[in-house]
Amino acid sequence: MIRKLNYCLILLLLIFKISGCKRVSLPHSIGGRDEVILVAPDEFQVDSFINQLEKVEYYPTEENVFNVERVDLSEIDRYKLWRNVIIVGNFEESYINDLLGEEAKEELEKGAQLFLEKDLWVRLQTAVIITGMNTEETQSLLDRSTGTIYRVLREEETERFSKMVYMQGYQEKETKKMEALLGASFKIPLGYRLAKDEAGFMSYIRKNPDRMVTLLYSAESINNPLGFRDSLFSEYFNGDEVVVDSIAVASEDGGIYFIRLTSLDTMNFNDVKAIQVRGVWKNDKLKGGPMGGPFVSYVFQKDGIWYFLDGHVFAPGKKKWPFLEEVNIILNTFKKEN
Repeated sequence: MIRKLNYCLILLLLIFKISGCKRVSLPHSIGGRDEVILVAPDEFQVDSFINQLEKVEYYPTEENVFNVERVDLSEIDRYKLWRNVIIVGNFEESYINDLLGEEAKEELEKGAQLFLEKDLWVRLQTAVIITGMNTEETQSLLDRSTGTIYRVLREEETERFSKMVYMQGYQEKETKKMEALLGASFKIPLGYRLAKDEAGFMSYIRKNPDRMVTLLYSAESINNPLGFRDSLFSEYFNGDEVVVDSIAVASEDGGIYFIRLTSLDTMNFNDVKAIQVRGVWKNDKLKGGPMGGPFVSYVFQKDGIWYFLDGHVFAPGKKKWPFLEEVNIILNTFKKEN
C-alpha cells in the first residue's frame, strides 16, 4: 500500500490504497541490492540528487552504497521488475496519476509529496514516488528529500534481506547449543558453521566471502569496547585489531577532510542500553599480506551479565556493506534464555 513519507522526521505516516491494485502472486524482483533505477523526465535536474544518493562509505576501501541509473520515462516498462525504483513526475502526468489512490491525491492538495509503495509490480520491491502539482514544486521536493529516500532504501533493504537470510529457516540445533552453553543465542542461518567454542564465547563463520558472528558473556564489566575487542581477537583470531586512525579524503573543492574509520554510539538494543561500535579491523600478522574489513559490535549489560556481540567481514574485491548488513541482522536476533 502506498505510504506517505515525511522528508523531515517521520518516514511512514499514512497508508493509501492504489486503485484497482490486487495482491496476487507476483514475480520476484531483479537487480542488485545496490542498484537504483531513477525514472525522471528530462525537465528534472537530478545530478545533485544522484550524487547524494550515491554517497560514499569506507570499509576501509571506498565504495558507493548505491549505484543510480537514470532512465527515460519511455523505458519504465523495462525496469518494473527492479527491486529499487524511484519515479519522479508531476501529478497531471498519467503515469503518476494512475498509481495513486484517492486519499493520496487528496494529500497532494497540501503540496508535493513522497510516497512509498512495497511490491508495486513485483515481490521484494521498493518504489518511491516523488510528485507535485507542477515541475517547480516536484523539483523542490526532489532537491530536499535525498536524505529521507536514502534512509528509506537502506531500511527497506534491511527488512527485505532479513527475510532472505532466514527464508530457509535457521540451524535450531546450533542455536540451542549456543543457548545452553552461553545462556543466550543468535539464530544461526543455514550456511554458517562453528568456528570457535571457547570458555564464555562462540563464533560462527560463513565463507566466500568470510562473515563471522561472535557472542560472548562475561561476569566482569566491559568498560572499554575497543580494548576488549582487541584483546579478544588478538588472542583467539590471530592478531586482529581495531583501526582507530582517520583517513584523509579529498573534497570536491580541492580541500582535505578526515574520516574516522571507527565510531562508538549509545543506542537501544533489544530494549537494553548498549554501546554500538562500527568500524574497521585489520590484521598485519597473517601470511599473505595485510587483511581487513568492516565490523559492528554491541556491548551491554543484562540481568547482571555483560554481553559482547560482534560481526565482521572479509570480502576482498567485493562491496562490503551487504555482508556487514547480513552479520548485523544476525546479531539483532540475540535472545537471552529466561
